[in-house]
Amino acid sequence: MDRSLHFHRFAVWCTLMAEHSILESEMKDARSAGLCLRVLGSFEVVLDGKTIPEEAWPRRKTRALLKVLLTAPGDVFTVDQLIDAILPDADVSRARSNIQARVSELRHTLEPNLKKGSDSQYIRHIGEGYAFNTDSDSWVDVLPFKSGILAAHRLADESHWADAVDAFDEALALYRGEFLAEDRYEEWAAATRSDLRSRYLDAQSRLAECYAKLERMRQAISCCEKVLGIEPHRESTIRQLMEYQAAMGGRTKALITFETGAEQLKERLDVEPSSDLRELRDKIARQPTDRSPTSFDARRVAVIPFVSVGTDPANQFLADGMTEELIYTLSNVAGLEVIAQTTALKYKDNKKSAAEIGNELQVGSVLEGSVQQVGKSARIVVQLIEVAREAHLWAERYDRNVNDVLQVQADIARSTAEALKVRLLSKEERVITREEGLDSRARIAYMKGRLFLGRRTRQAYEKAIQYFEEAISIKPNHARALTGLADAYCLMVGFISADEGYGKAEEYVRRALAVNASCAEAHATMGCIAWNHYGDMQEAEREFTRAIDLNPNYAQAHEWYAGLLMHTGRLAKACERSEIALSLDPLSGPLVLVYAESLHQAGRLDEAVEQYQKALEINAELEGAWWGLWYSLAAAWDWDRAEAVTRQTVAQHPENPFAYVNLATCVKCRGRLEEGLVEISKALALAGNPPRTSILFHVGLIHHFARQYDKAIKFFRQVLERDPSWNSAHNMIAKCCIEQECYEEALEELDASERVFGGADPFWNAHVHMDRGIIYARSGETEKAESELAVLMSSSGRQNRRIAISGILNALGRVDEAMDWLEAAATAREPHIAALLNIPTFDQLRSHPRFQALLKRIGLAD
Repeated sequence: MDRSLHFHRFAVWCTLMAEHSILESEMKDARSAGLCLRVLGSFEVVLDGKTIPEEAWPRRKTRALLKVLLTAPGDVFTVDQLIDAILPDADVSRARSNIQARVSELRHTLEPNLKKGSDSQYIRHIGEGYAFNTDSDSWVDVLPFKSGILAAHRLADESHWADAVDAFDEALALYRGEFLAEDRYEEWAAATRSDLRSRYLDAQSRLAECYAKLERMRQAISCCEKVLGIEPHRESTIRQLMEYQAAMGGRTKALITFETGAEQLKERLDVEPSSDLRELRDKIARQPTDRSPTSFDARRVAVIPFVSVGTDPANQFLADGMTEELIYTLSNVAGLEVIAQTTALKYKDNKKSAAEIGNELQVGSVLEGSVQQVGKSARIVVQLIEVAREAHLWAERYDRNVNDVLQVQADIARSTAEALKVRLLSKEERVITREEGLDSRARIAYMKGRLFLGRRTRQAYEKAIQYFEEAISIKPNHARALTGLADAYCLMVGFISADEGYGKAEEYVRRALAVNASCAEAHATMGCIAWNHYGDMQEAEREFTRAIDLNPNYAQAHEWYAGLLMHTGRLAKACERSEIALSLDPLSGPLVLVYAESLHQAGRLDEAVEQYQKALEINAELEGAWWGLWYSLAAAWDWDRAEAVTRQTVAQHPENPFAYVNLATCVKCRGRLEEGLVEISKALALAGNPPRTSILFHVGLIHHFARQYDKAIKFFRQVLERDPSWNSAHNMIAKCCIEQECYEEALEELDASERVFGGADPFWNAHVHMDRGIIYARSGETEKAESELAVLMSSSGRQNRRIAISGILNALGRVDEAMDWLEAAATAREPHIAALLNIPTFDQLRSHPRFQALLKRIGLAD
């Protein structure tokens, strides 16, 4: 290489890294700045560490003025420009003084102690206009976002792929959503929003390219999917995604990407795919079928439980601890695909060869080892095996003091990455280094807590909490232990109130993020809280995707995200996300269960039944699989088999109240209400005091269908006392009130139900519109009933939509149309058709010949 060119490139690299250092400094300033402003996503103003709530602003126009100035921080806006933006309809003679008054209010809101006549450090009067002062003690997220992306592009231009990835990642983390999302219809925000969105999409596409250069195709694919989620007709990204999918052996996925992209190009731009894209499609189509089932990526790794050498019980604990910690550390190397601990532990004391394990788990490499402790000394032997050749890629022996033994996993992680030709990114090295510095006693206590957390019982959760608290008492800033405590309290909801459980969980997870803002587990748990406690779907999705970005190997984040996708009606995406989770943890019963649920809701009932059975083979105690199995069979109208499954569950688990819930619900659906009441009373008797919230809800359901409305309402009220976010309890109270002709109360409950998830629950939200429509129809307010009907007619994404349309049509007296939609609901196998025999809403239709014929068709009448 020419010597001058070499020095030129080195100089450019130094300049770029200096820019990157400035970016890191700007990022850190967010914590120390007196005024912190976030405009990417929802608007947030933090003054001296405290958020200024919307109601604390003297006027909405004052807040709007600040937003306008932040469309171009540092630029001067003339008074006329500000008038056009926030006072377009104001009297011209008063508008200028109005702007001056708003500026004064804004200055004093941001600087409460500002003396009259003093200059503001934040809002400057320059010439004939005003500007936000970027040289003040302030931090505005859009500034490091733009400068960070610019620095990252320059690093990529110079082929510094790993450094570019780090820079892109830090900058893109600031993009919490579109610029001032709540002002999406304001003209003054449109140009800035479009510019920032373009920068974000271009950066994601370039980041995908950098990951591909580093042979990290999973992450490259993830970046492309983010771009296409916002702009599905971007042909350059469609091409990128196809190339990366094909490179990973996903020929079928690449061809599906082409077809989907072609549809989007036609729908949005009315154009056909370019000749280049069609040629790529044809090239991929000529490739061999998807990767051979016996050829797996060497970077897909399974850590087999370490063997304990000797009879000392301490050896076994040490071996288990090494296994868990090594899986965790390796999983933070996103360039590797690491099988999760739940699955890995299934191979404890297993005598299978590396080739057998590799084929079962579809991994290309297996890491195994042994641990021997003698007094205060420990010896660890580790070897990395290539599955295809059953050959050693790397092996090492470590002799350590027993108190330092867990720190060996960092060395092993680095050596494994090096052997598999994976270059560690800065963020991955930071995680490994952070783990090295942990106190061994805190680490051991944490491991014990995680062990109990995985057992999924109340007693185990309580024991886990004790161990996590012990870890924190030793190491107060142990982010993973803080997150473990948050997870434990999330899982305790149902045994304790939602306010207590989620309240404590949020407290601990915020502490964890304050310690380590890049803790993937903490972000995932925050998403769980945002979804289940606050009903904030957008925030939950942002947190789940952030967790996956930070650690693509964290199966729990994928599982929760799949659940959210189901909840919001994106069923195909939910199935795909579940498959990703299962690829990481194929022998996890809960993950198989989530996959089965996504298949069921997507209408793939035979596959759902198969997966529910697989979940029960892994863990016969999974109550969700008990429910899902019989319910999928019922949705397939295989009622005899469905009931047989519920009776078998009771026989196998006679002390578990949920077994009786399944049986009670099944026989209720088949019309045997008295028997259902008997079985649900058994469930309540076994449920303990206080019973789980889910048991109370199902007791209320059975009483509702038995037309015992006062009793049903009592149980639903108990549910809401325990968990105010249980929106379906509001729905069911409303249904009881409707049948009692208490329409005002019913409407209040429907409003409350809709508030919980902002109308984003596709499973129950159709019922909100149906029940409102029924109330209005029965009250003679036909126009309002028709309005609710119109909402359902235009909302194809909601489940139970057809049955809901039928309910309103029936209340309006349009019986034939009601039957048309009811029959369509059965054809679509909408979930609530399974209860058709007993739904009070359709009592008037029960004797109709078409209704009786429909019951026969779905196996609920002879």
